[in-house]
Amino acid sequence: MADRKGKVEKRWDSLLIMLPLRNPTQKKLNDYVRNFKRAGDELNCKMEDIELQLKAELLRSLGKIPKKGVENWLKDVKEMIREAQVVENKVSNGRYHCRACNGKLVDEKTQEMKEFLDKAPNASEALAMDGPSGELPLPTSELVGEEAVRKEIWECLMQEKVSKIGVWGMGGVGKTTIMKHIHNDLLKQQRFERVIWVTISKEFNVMKIQDNIASALESKECLDKEEDELRRAAILSEILKKAGKHVLIRVAAMAASWC
Repeated sequence: MADRKGKVEKRWDSLLIMLPLRNPTQKKLNDYVRNFKRAGDELNCKMEDIELQLKAELLRSLGKIPKKGVENWLKDVKEMIREAQVVENKVSNGRYHCRACNGKLVDEKTQEMKEFLDKAPNASEALAMDGPSGELPLPTSELVGEEAVRKEIWECLMQEKVSKIGVWGMGGVGKTTIMKHIHNDLLKQQRFERVIWVTISKEFNVMKIQDNIASALESKECLDKEEDELRRAAILSEILKKAGKHVLIRVAAMAASWC
């Protein structure tokens, strides 16, 4: 951190060296430059800290991608730092008669950098999320004699107007096997942001099903303190909306359904 900050300080300090005190206007400009330098230092350090934390999260968990807000912030900050470099060059090469203009330019860019610092991602929260293919393919056996059903399900899934598909039949006819193949095909195609697989036990329990879905979305803590089934359903609905375009596969002991 010391080496990194030292390099940054050396760059910003070049402005102060080239701006000797001559009059009140010059003093005010030097004050602007000091604030500019401080904001630039903080923004650079924050950006590098966020990049290091994000890199660690991506290496720690297979299939993770940066959150969109984090990705956009880093992209915008890098552009802001490039703009700050342009301002630095202008002020360093400025003449006496345009110092007032330079002071305004430096102050405006300082305020912009402070706004970026205020909007920085919260380092105490996760910076990465599951990617479109974050889920792993499920182990399955070869599908024999059910290609027509598999094709029919797939065609329904590709239609925007279809929001729910039910598949039922006697035990052992291959319902779960078909669903596993569809699940794996969806992961390959990456047409949906999330593909969620949830297994439901024979002992039907609404709250347990809700917990299983929330766990698959890595959001179980959102339901931990809520005991009312209806309120839990509302919370879960909001989580699913935020998950983007998704497929939720619910596999039960005697049936499997999609929604």
